[in-house]
Amino acid sequence: MLSLNRWSSFDELTDLHREFDRVFGQSWGGVAGDTKRSWVPAAEVTTDKHGWKVRMGLPGIESKDVHVELDHTTLTVSGERTVKEESTDRHLSEIGYGRFERRFTLPENVDSEKVSASFENGMLELTLPVAEVVQNRRRIEIAGANKVEKPEKAA
Repeated sequence: MLSLNRWSSFDELTDLHREFDRVFGQSWGGVAGDTKRSWVPAAEVTTDKHGWKVRMGLPGIESKDVHVELDHTTLTVSGERTVKEESTDRHLSEIGYGRFERRFTLPENVDSEKVSASFENGMLELTLPVAEVVQNRRRIEIAGANKVEKPEKAA
């Protein structure tokens, strides 16, 4: 199972700009960090004989703000973490806010009808069982295929 993330040169430049702001902002008393920076939630993918498990850390997000979609072999998890509006001045923020989306390519044998999800203490856990495969291969005995005896030679 692989994760595909689109690369964007604009995002790289934005990250570089934020890093300069963070470094120089601290030196001159500016605000370090940006509450609108992009973020990617951490994920863990495991497998056993029963199927796959995908766990994602989504602290500060309610389950109603997380969307899980399975389209054939593509699993998409998306959502948004919003800033809790406070009437205080923010001097440091290392928490990323905004929209996120993670996509995973699944193997063909995942049973999409039995996929389940749970969300507890900021952890999303998806269980993706493997479809039971019927053993379609067996040896077929041919009826009436008796051993043919060779005729004896006359003396």
